[in-house]
Amino acid sequence: MSDFSYCGMDCKACPVLQANQNNDYAHKQWLAAEYSFEDISFSADQLICHGCKSQSAHSHICSQCSIRSCAINKVSKTCAECAEYPCALIRRFVAVETDARNVLDYLHESLMV
Repeated sequence: MSDFSYCGMDCKACPVLQANQNNDYAHKQWLAAEYSFEDISFSADQLICHGCKSQSAHSHICSQCSIRSCAINKVSKTCAECAEYPCALIRRFVAVETDARNVLDYLHESLMV
């Protein structure tokens, strides 16, 4: 399996991580516009990603991630390892039948065996 974030997202598929790894500032500008809304906007400089488990700087989006904040001191790989899985945060932010939730469910079930 690929390297997954705490929430089950495939880090290698993350466009912000890809743009950072490729030093693609134009892509980061496009992503900033794509991820911005009326009440919140992001700049390309705020989209920094080295993976949510990295100790390096994080994007403005990821630094405020409640799943990351919870998991960083509880688990080593993914939220599937947590005794409280699926907790309220996972149920709220990681929709059932998404790739990320399917990964977490699979990993959690394999740990239960």
